Amino acid sequence: MKYGVVTLVLFWAGISTLTQAQNLANPGFEEGPGTGWLIYSSNGAGLIGTADFFSSASITPAVTPRTGQYMARLGGFGYAENAIAQTITLPSTSNVYLHVYYQDRAPSNSECSGVYVGARIRVSIANQILLDTYLCDYNVVTNWTHIYFDLSAVSGQTVDVVFRADAANSVWSYLYLDDFVVNSSITNVEDAEALPVDFSLSQNYPNPFNPSTTIKYELPFSSKIKLEVFNVSGQLEATIVNATQKRGTYSVEFNASEKPSGVYFYRLTAVDESGNVTVRNLKMLLLK
Repeated sequence: MKYGVVTLVLFWAGISTLTQAQNLANPGFEEGPGTGWLIYSSNGAGLIGTADFFSSASITPAVTPRTGQYMARLGGFGYAENAIAQTITLPSTSNVYLHVYYQDRAPSNSECSGVYVGARIRVSIANQILLDTYLCDYNVVTNWTHIYFDLSAVSGQTVDVVFRADAANSVWSYLYLDDFVVNSSITNVEDAEALPVDFSLSQNYPNPFNPSTTIKYELPFSSKIKLEVFNVSGQLEATIVNATQKRGTYSVEFNASEKPSGVYFYRLTAVDESGNVTVRNLKMLLLK
């Protein structure tokens, strides 16, 4: 183990003759902390969470999930060690690619002054290094950046995928991850889809529902978003989303297990970077 280095590692631990399609568990982290991922943290840190969960005045600019409400964050402070991992069976196709989006953050100070110090990302598959870069201020990635890796040589085999980051030795350093995908295209399936051009709020599904339902919305621009639920008397029942989100399509779950049956209204409010406000309202029915 090399301290003072942030390492992102992808490896396989054995060979299998299994040929079924891969079955990713919680690839976008939207099912919440720990679900589908084996998690290791030497200091007990939470590694999957919302923007609010990871918020810090030291992290500038702030990081928000690329899609949905959740993302992963590895790294930390003072030799913290952590990793997330899961085992998958790759598709039995001629081309197999692993995709992920990442950002990183590190402070500007002496940690970045030498070749052997500072926060660092390294990607390796079967001991072959595919990515080796520092996270110092001159190389900080402050927007969600798509990277992919060619796993075609082991298509149809069962692999262990591990994302690991060890914190810098005397200052904080972080690696953020979101939207983990395996498919047969160099272009992520999600990237191939057209980005939203209109602001929209879709009818929840299912509707009527009990006790959970999914709400989908599209943002044509980066906005400060608030998604709220009100009862028929206009009283606020829940705030589902309260965060700054980038242009894209989002899907969130509303759980009304503790709410009485009846009609509810959900409202999406978006404030863009110029201060313009857009509001949409829809009705839903909870039947128990």
